[in-house]
Amino acid sequence: MLRGRIDHGHHDGIAKLALTEAVMFDRAIQHAAHLTRESDTLTVVTADHSHVFTFGGNTPRGNPIFGLSPKRADDKMPFTSILYANGPGYVHINGTRGNITMVDYYDEEYMQQAAVPLDAETHGGEDVAIYAKGPMAHLFHGVKEQNYVAHVMAYAACLEPYTNCPPHPHSHTSSSCINTTSSLLFGLLTLLWLLR
Repeated sequence: MLRGRIDHGHHDGIAKLALTEAVMFDRAIQHAAHLTRESDTLTVVTADHSHVFTFGGNTPRGNPIFGLSPKRADDKMPFTSILYANGPGYVHINGTRGNITMVDYYDEEYMQQAAVPLDAETHGGEDVAIYAKGPMAHLFHGVKEQNYVAHVMAYAACLEPYTNCPPHPHSHTSSSCINTTSSLLFGLLTLLWLLR
């Protein structure tokens, strides 16, 4: 199990931190894939929630992701391509939104604009994607409740309450559950080590 600082970046309203951490997360997953075998290692990538993070304004292809939208809002003020529905980036001065034309919105610590003032940005309510490869990956599909994920992982590793699980398609004996469990644990420990 691993967790980066993607969540922290979003709660702080700092999209650049959240997206940089997402790239690092992707690299850690790729590295773990090189250290394991898909034939005996179930790799599951998901999130436990979304955020109220959005790309808005119909910005054209090629527009810098952290840059200003070429359009102006109805209040004639510029806005960035990335926004939050709520969070610490809410700034209104005398009832109007601040003009960010002269702000360094490419700065590592730039706080994106937010529509509703809160000390921290909140989680969203959308379904989150889940990606899986390896033994029993076929069980991850469609929309599922969060507890389903833990049960499938336990089943794939022949852990309680599924210690009497049948042999998995890639193996010929039930003793393969031990090998699968070891591979799963090795894969998860590797990911933890990479993000320490």
